[in-house]
Amino acid sequence: MSVEGATEREFVTKVLAPFLSQHGIYASPVDIRGKVSLDRISNELRQLIPAFDHVTTFYDYYGFHKRPAGGVVDVERSIQELVEPEQRRLLIPYVQLHEFEALVLAAPDRAEETLGVLGLADKLRTIVDTAGGAENVNDGYETCPSRRIKSLAPAYDKKLHGPIILDQSLDEVRNQCPRFNGWVTSLLLLA
Repeated sequence: MSVEGATEREFVTKVLAPFLSQHGIYASPVDIRGKVSLDRISNELRQLIPAFDHVTTFYDYYGFHKRPAGGVVDVERSIQELVEPEQRRLLIPYVQLHEFEALVLAAPDRAEETLGVLGLADKLRTIVDTAGGAENVNDGYETCPSRRIKSLAPAYDKKLHGPIILDQSLDEVRNQCPRFNGWVTSLLLLA
């Protein structure tokens, strides 16, 4: 799994890889250390595709540098086109809409329990309901999912708390985040 940064790496290592291994799929994250762009991804995929049975990506749409015109599906299509046609069956491009913290928003009770902020779950539910779903939360620089969580729970550390929150709530998150669930389901089909 080519991942955007430390947060995604920790999530894959501590939550997603153990879950997938229960289904006979073994995944390991390769961190490209942020500043995601098609140029950087292209270089990464050239190294990864020949070395593994399958490769997937896990990058945030929010902050994707020089992203192609269109939406998140167009970015994924552009990632797919970075590899040779005969190798495309080995690649499952995935870009999180809008950022990793959308997944945290989908687990409000666990977030409140982990962060110890009374009333946090209800506030997160209101944010998600107003946006029409956790994956739809992103109104701008100050209101993207990570900053919304941080404004309500200043101690939130995405690399530390994100995996803890998601560890016991992966099924709930999959139910609340259809794009994320579609990606996880496509990975499960590799078994």
